[in-house]
Amino acid sequence: MPVRQSAAGAVARPPGLAPAADPGVSPAGIRVGPSDPRYRTLSMGFNQRWVGEPAYIQLVSSTAQALAAVREAIRAGLRITVRGGGHCYEDFVSGNPGGVIIDMSQMHGVSRSADGTFWLEGGCTNWDVYTELYKRYDVTLPGGSCYSVGVGGHVAGGGYGLLSRQLGLTVDYLSAVELVVVSRDRSASVVTARRDDPRTADLLWGHTGGGGGNFGVITRYGFERLPRPPEDVWLSVVAWDWDSMSEPRFRRLLGNYGRFMAAHSHPGSPYSRLFSLLKLTHRSAGQIVLVTQVSGADGSLLDSFLAAISRGVGPPVAQTRPAGRELAVVASADGRRMPWLQATQTLNGSGPNQRGKYKSAYMITPFPARQVTAIYAALSDPGYENPQALLQVDSYGCQVNAREPGVTAVAQRSSIMKLQYQTYWTDPADDGVNLAWIRRFYRSVYAASGGTPVPNGITDGCYVNYPDVDLPDYPALYYKQNYRALQLVKARWDPINAFRYSQSIRLPGRTPAAHEVPGRT
Repeated sequence: MPVRQSAAGAVARPPGLAPAADPGVSPAGIRVGPSDPRYRTLSMGFNQRWVGEPAYIQLVSSTAQALAAVREAIRAGLRITVRGGGHCYEDFVSGNPGGVIIDMSQMHGVSRSADGTFWLEGGCTNWDVYTELYKRYDVTLPGGSCYSVGVGGHVAGGGYGLLSRQLGLTVDYLSAVELVVVSRDRSASVVTARRDDPRTADLLWGHTGGGGGNFGVITRYGFERLPRPPEDVWLSVVAWDWDSMSEPRFRRLLGNYGRFMAAHSHPGSPYSRLFSLLKLTHRSAGQIVLVTQVSGADGSLLDSFLAAISRGVGPPVAQTRPAGRELAVVASADGRRMPWLQATQTLNGSGPNQRGKYKSAYMITPFPARQVTAIYAALSDPGYENPQALLQVDSYGCQVNAREPGVTAVAQRSSIMKLQYQTYWTDPADDGVNLAWIRRFYRSVYAASGGTPVPNGITDGCYVNYPDVDLPDYPALYYKQNYRALQLVKARWDPINAFRYSQSIRLPGRTPAAHEVPGRT
């Protein structure tokens, strides 16, 4: 039955339909506390291992509301964490008992100012960005393939995607960031940091790879000279059956892949138009999968790439089983030419929200033989069975490596491959076995360097957007030589350490506990 307005102006509701609850709107936005039925849902993110117990969640829909939310939290002595898309792998956001989670998801506007700057609000997801920029302005941002990842953390951590070998990183186009900061006297204000403004350029630089949630609440990003996306791309998904994957063939596969990337990952390479994801699944998944995208109408690069990777391994077959957290097979083995946005949507999978654990590494060289031995052993481990466990090896380099490490806060500018160790599951009772497997796997691969991919000419540390609380020296692994400069940015713009979590950038000379009250020393 339709809702009608009475003669007196009141709304007549259908029988049995109760009025909506008061959403608790205030100058600081919508507050959701423990008694609200939305509280549990909004306390969780992508990784279901982390269920928060904040004092409340504050949903903001404007910069003014974000400012008010920060002021209220600081006045009450509450620790602040910030959620955009909710994809933080660790409990950096949810792990804030008794604090406040500022939820940015209602701020998802995309616009262009008169000076040509493209503005993305802090709650935008990748899919918001790709569709709005493309449909309204015929430009794009070379970000990630997961549609529901929020740009707030993705960009600040140096986000990359399937166009990055051709176009560079997201932060290579960043020219401004608007955020709420907290000063030494505990007052909050809005600052717009710009690359060409010497008064705030350090704060802008801190957001070009320093990671999210370190300096303030990001309300808008500004980008200049965004590139046009390709009109068409070629998309291919092929596989090799584990049943026929002997250790010698596995060695040949990883050797082919690593040597190809070493030869074709320099700036200006014609293969910069090619991006690939080699999904080295656990044997229980049934197939190893290779996803490849090539920009442009000419698909010949795809043919030569697949021939090089398959040499001595055997011809690939069609993918018949999902790899990792995929829900379905996404493309044909023969390769399909399609419009870029269609291809982006085809690959734009987030998968179901599950429990998970992740680790990462940058590779400067092909895999050493000892690493291949360890990888094969872990993926063939008969004592572990999980078809959603894998090591994903992404191609990297080309235009990413065209910049020097200090130009942005992204310190890794010479890598040819980027690795993500992943395992997913649903039952909390399986936490132990899955965590033990991925930790054992990682330690074995990097046993020669103490169990982590330290910068040593072969490996080059870890990716801050794939955080891992197991890392013993995360500043050196994430930031390398840039960490000291990031600490100076922290000292200037967040001197009371209002924005912190277990792996946040520390104030110079201090290693504060995450539970410290802002402003107390």
